[in-house]
Amino acid sequence: MNPLFLIPVVIIIAGMVFMIIINNKHKVAKSEIDLDSERTQYDQYKQELLAQDFSKLQEWMEDKPIDAFTSASVPQSTANKVQELVTDGIKNVALSTIGVKLKRIETDCFWVLSGNDLHFFSTDTVGGLDEHIVFDHFKVEKASLQYGGLLKSQLGVYSKSSEEYLPKTYIITFDIDGSSLPLEIHDRLNYRVDPEDMLNLRKQLETRVKYQVVGEKFVKISQDKFPNLKMF
Repeated sequence: MNPLFLIPVVIIIAGMVFMIIINNKHKVAKSEIDLDSERTQYDQYKQELLAQDFSKLQEWMEDKPIDAFTSASVPQSTANKVQELVTDGIKNVALSTIGVKLKRIETDCFWVLSGNDLHFFSTDTVGGLDEHIVFDHFKVEKASLQYGGLLKSQLGVYSKSSEEYLPKTYIITFDIDGSSLPLEIHDRLNYRVDPEDMLNLRKQLETRVKYQVVGEKFVKISQDKFPNLKMF
């Protein structure tokens, strides 16, 4: 038998063995993390992430305090509404003034709660600030919140076993002069694995936990500030 025919077989077997080893390491590292205990470190993790991974938020907020922050996204329904407004000659000026800024939905977005205002940031393709929209307390006090399920734009990107890492969303809907504007709040900050950490599963999990602990607190803190956002 030509030994060249054995090369693909060896590669496949080696790949299967590698995946088994990685999965076992992942299970061990995951079992050593107590999420409830990690949640008690919220204040520490929040300051740590603001000083390191998300220092740009402090820059964009200038000297304003950051009470809570997390990732965000623009639902497809909102993008469709923007397109309809443009197509129809922009019937609602107040909605279109905000809505036209939300056409880009493929880049990172963030929510920041500062005092009585909610700040929505969208970024450009290189991570720089694209748009900064402020919803003052008058708009927030008229808004509503509902659970939106897993982030739909990421379904299918991950395997079934990785669904636990998909962000869950909450839909906050603002009333802009009689028209609704829904936007998504994520229950964790968007995490992308650093290429240098591809084989460092423990570091990946520790980072994911910090992103979740900080991100999931956003809704609770916002609800405490604005009772109208509580879901019954």
